Amino acid sequence: MVENTCLSMRFMFSGAHRVRFSGVYGNVHGHNYDVTIRLCVDGRSMLVIDIDRVRQEVQGIINSFEGKYIKSSKEELQGLAPGEFVEIPPCMPEGATGGECVAWYFMDRILEILRRMGINETTETQVIVCDSPINCFEARSS
Repeated sequence: MVENTCLSMRFMFSGAHRVRFSGVYGNVHGHNYDVTIRLCVDGRSMLVIDIDRVRQEVQGIINSFEGKYIKSSKEELQGLAPGEFVEIPPCMPEGATGGECVAWYFMDRILEILRRMGINETTETQVIVCDSPINCFEARSS
């Protein structure tokens, strides 16, 4: 049996996007996103990290999304002014900005934070982005 000890931190933000290739979700629409970050180590062990500092770093990223349009770098501005959007790289050829792309964007930022803080004992990092009570997207790195 594999045992892990994990820390889960939850964050929330409101943002908007559109799914260009969707007939149903192609218009601009918004979500109240629920984001869970999980950091795990092997076994029954202490997770020796400065939780407050990690939370503060992640909260800074979350704050940059609050009330913004989430724009794919493949998408044209369409009248958006600087400060009205946050741009993320596409995680799929269509250039979508759905929950799965938001999850991978956060994963990349979390891994940067952990590296910068010298935290390298985590054996698994997981980001779960829920854009509704029934749809959640997960990105995992181990």
